[in-house]
Amino acid sequence: MELKIADFSDIEATLMLHQKYHVDSILPEDREDGFLTTSFTKEQLKELIEEEGLFLVKEGDEVLAYVMAGSWEFWSQWEIFRIMVDDLEKLEYLGVQLSTENSYQYGSICIDKSLRGSGILEKLFNFSRAIMNLKYPILVTFINKKNSRSFAAHHRKIGLDILKEFSFNGNEYYEMAYDTSKELGGKGLIAVVDSPIEHLPLESFFDKETMNSIYENTFQHYYWSDDFSAKYYVAQAKAGFIAVSMERDGKLYLTPEIQKEYAILDFQSLHVSKKVKRLIARKNLKIEIGYVFDELLVKIQEYHAFCWFNAIYLQTLKEVNELNDNCHVVTVVLRDEGKIIAGECGYIIGKTYTSLTGFSSREKKYANYGTAQLVLLAQELEKSGFDFFNLGQPYMPYKLDLGATVYNRNEFLKRWFKSTNIEDK
Repeated sequence: MELKIADFSDIEATLMLHQKYHVDSILPEDREDGFLTTSFTKEQLKELIEEEGLFLVKEGDEVLAYVMAGSWEFWSQWEIFRIMVDDLEKLEYLGVQLSTENSYQYGSICIDKSLRGSGILEKLFNFSRAIMNLKYPILVTFINKKNSRSFAAHHRKIGLDILKEFSFNGNEYYEMAYDTSKELGGKGLIAVVDSPIEHLPLESFFDKETMNSIYENTFQHYYWSDDFSAKYYVAQAKAGFIAVSMERDGKLYLTPEIQKEYAILDFQSLHVSKKVKRLIARKNLKIEIGYVFDELLVKIQEYHAFCWFNAIYLQTLKEVNELNDNCHVVTVVLRDEGKIIAGECGYIIGKTYTSLTGFSSREKKYANYGTAQLVLLAQELEKSGFDFFNLGQPYMPYKLDLGATVYNRNEFLKRWFKSTNIEDK
């Protein structure tokens, strides 16, 4: 048996397992142990696989168990999830206000009866949790109160916490959450350095054959390194990767990601709402582009309870500027009475700017300041002759609301190498 992230070749076998336990086709003797009510099409599974949100247990060609874990954008095709999204900002978990950016929806889950009670749920949960933790710090799900088996497994055995109870279409549900940095049976981790995440040494970025192989492998995109040197950071950035940090067993690692998709903002597509236009004009808002790294770090760490942006990572960024190798790191902030209200950190390579991380004040009087900061930055980049604004992962709705277009890896790399004046790998 193997645990794996699903690819398109697994769709048929996944649907066979799904159909076996769906309410419309389940055998009567299996019904009392639980059943599935949501139907999925091949296109919907393809969409989830493109997000790397379908995790499997396989024996040969047969799928024996699956866990789904997707962005709120994916799940919003169904009414119950749209209701949950509307309610997210009213909820807190571990002191963090939930959002579509810091959480994802876990489930559906289906395990063949031959494997139930074998511990496979815990293994599959832990596998999916570790991968999803690279994008989201918080898991959110819901369980029908009538499904006592699933509730016992997830609440008592795995340790999901109850956020609230709610009703939908005559049914009663528990809404639950989990800290994805927490490995089952272990300490809280930011992420793991295990398969399918492979080590990527510095010399790989200078080997054309290796890089072509990485670019062509669309089923893998995360890699790891313990090299926090400025030279390594610049090499991975120039190659189109975007790196965050992660921790395991008290040691910090760099996790370069060659994304499957990128949200790219072309300046002619920038959308500025009337509300943000009025805010910018009324307050005469202006951004400061500079190097207030330490001041911004404090704000970002206060905002994000689970934060990969730390002092060691920041020291690498400072050293990148000293290296002076066509990669320049800056901060972009909005202030009010001297205090940073919204801001971000990113880097310039050639005629591109890549956003790394940021924050905006949660105080009500500063509503929309985060969007205003992005708008003002985009306008400044256009004025300065940049080709585009690289917003990174496309899963956050605010990026598309700004007017960003989603590019697949190959499309992105063509534009990237042209605009960064780097030879196409």
